[in-house]
Amino acid sequence: MARRTGDLPPLYGIVANAGVQLTSTSKLAVVHLVHELARRLPQGVDAYAFNPGLVPDTDLVRDAGPALRRAFGLLAPALSLLPLAQRARPAGAQLAAVALGPRPGASGDYIDRDRVARSSPESFDRAREEALWRDCAELAGLPAVTP
Repeated sequence: MARRTGDLPPLYGIVANAGVQLTSTSKLAVVHLVHELARRLPQGVDAYAFNPGLVPDTDLVRDAGPALRRAFGLLAPALSLLPLAQRARPAGAQLAAVALGPRPGASGDYIDRDRVARSSPESFDRAREEALWRDCAELAGLPAVTP
């Protein structure tokens, strides 16, 4: 089996660090982009970062090895009973409420399931937010106009 990046040796096809690091980094990038987008949007148009929590009844472990996929499939019903987890339908309803319901908070806020929450200290870095916006605009072939 080919080894993917990560610090931990593979165990039943699992390399934990690589997936966790990629997920954390991509979520941080989304929060950075939401902050920058909120500064650029016209008054009355809002942007939010939404965290549904752990949603075990999705394809969360689709790229894991067969042992982890099987174990997760057996544990998923119990995991969705934990306070940090929920099933896909309630998570979707919460996202719809954020998008369609009354304004849940200030534009740029981080919505953790059904409430505004403070995201990590690392997510508040204006220089990184602006740099990521410029990089995304360049990749898309768009001008990165400063607000």
